[in-house]
Amino acid sequence: MAKTPKPVSPASEALQPRPKANTSSVTRNGKILIAGLVALTACVAIAGLLYLNRQRPLVELKIGAGPRHSDAHELMQEVAEVVARQSATLRLKIVATQDSSRNISLLNESKLDLATIRSDTPVLADIRLVAELFSDYFQLLTRLDPAILSVNDLVGKRVAIPPFGTDEFRSFWTIGDHYDLPPASVKWMAKPFKQAAAELIAGKIDAVFTVRSLRDRQLLDMFEDAKLKRLPIRMVEIDQADAIAIKRPFLQAAIIPKGAYGGETATPARDIGTSSVGRVLVAREDVAADAIAELTRILFEYRLDLTTRFALASAIRQPVAGQGLSLPIHQGAASFYNRDKPGFIAENTEMIGLVLTIAAMLGSALIALRSRLGTKQKNRMDSYNYILLDIGEKARAALSPKEVAMLKQQMFGQLERVVQALDTDEVTEEGFQSFSLLWESVKDVLNDRNIELREQQAQPRLAKANRQASDRRLTSTVAR
Repeated sequence: MAKTPKPVSPASEALQPRPKANTSSVTRNGKILIAGLVALTACVAIAGLLYLNRQRPLVELKIGAGPRHSDAHELMQEVAEVVARQSATLRLKIVATQDSSRNISLLNESKLDLATIRSDTPVLADIRLVAELFSDYFQLLTRLDPAILSVNDLVGKRVAIPPFGTDEFRSFWTIGDHYDLPPASVKWMAKPFKQAAAELIAGKIDAVFTVRSLRDRQLLDMFEDAKLKRLPIRMVEIDQADAIAIKRPFLQAAIIPKGAYGGETATPARDIGTSSVGRVLVAREDVAADAIAELTRILFEYRLDLTTRFALASAIRQPVAGQGLSLPIHQGAASFYNRDKPGFIAENTEMIGLVLTIAAMLGSALIALRSRLGTKQKNRMDSYNYILLDIGEKARAALSPKEVAMLKQQMFGQLERVVQALDTDEVTEEGFQSFSLLWESVKDVLNDRNIELREQQAQPRLAKANRQASDRRLTSTVAR
């Protein structure tokens, strides 16, 4: 026979636990989510490794390096060989050109990707700096016999200057203009340096002007040839280099040290002043940043190798903002130069530490507040439970069903207060669950006590009825 379901009172419904999610379902969903996150992380890591190790195409950059056998051309040739050995993605093609001005024209026509130029060369807005290479020095060379002790003594002398139209050609007239040297007063002739050096040693000319580094191969060969022929070469000081730099900001005052070209018979015989101009490596702005970054990396990470091959490579350095050629640094070169700079976190360590400290203090305050609130909720719930326990004690000592009914009414009133407290978050869900268990227990106590008292009241009435029935039977027997 099927059991009839027991009716549930409204009070019992209020005490029913709130529905909870299926634990196994939640656990299964959590495992699926974790597995998905792990798989996604693995995919991202694999994709990152594949991207970093991908087969990148080989890039070739054309560099205009000036005339063949010049310092810049020879240095770039050495750089190209080191790049070919040390890079899997970059190759350099070195192109011989006339001078810096021509290099800028070829860059503007997109016929070159990079070029070596003098720092006083006019450039357009889409040219960017990559590195500073070395310095070229203004040098005025004479034999000992002519009476040429200063720039002004060139008047009436036969002077070989660089070929017409080159940057070095204009440099000579920059010096002449500063010293107020009348062009017609000098017997100048434009010649390639190698030819001019041979004619100076042969005595066909009185002086040679050139703009070259102190380690230029052709210049060193000239001094070696003069030494073999026991023909001393004297260097004439350009003694107003500081004043020239005022009018020509891209030129710097410099010193050629004593013995730079020989120590046995010191050449020059003392430190002499002169002007110098920087030789720099520039690139078009639209050249790939990755390729420029790779070139810059090799220039600096393998500078010892380059210096062993070509001494001038030791002078390669990072451009300094605000000095020399006023051009922005190429994005690719800048990415290499900034590799050791501290990141945002390192630069703002103190501020981040302060923010974290404040956050920790606020977090601690919130935790303390939450703990205090939880303690307050627990104490309130404990007071409700104590009232229930008191009702239970009174129920056990009740002497009549009427008293039990009053206690039951108090118990339902307590339930109403607790439900209201739960709605206003004055007690917690967990506290309410424990209260409901205790409430059910007290209700059972009240019910049991009520049954017990009713049974006690029913026993005297039953005894009286039994006596009355016995008396009736006895009377009936006597009557018979």
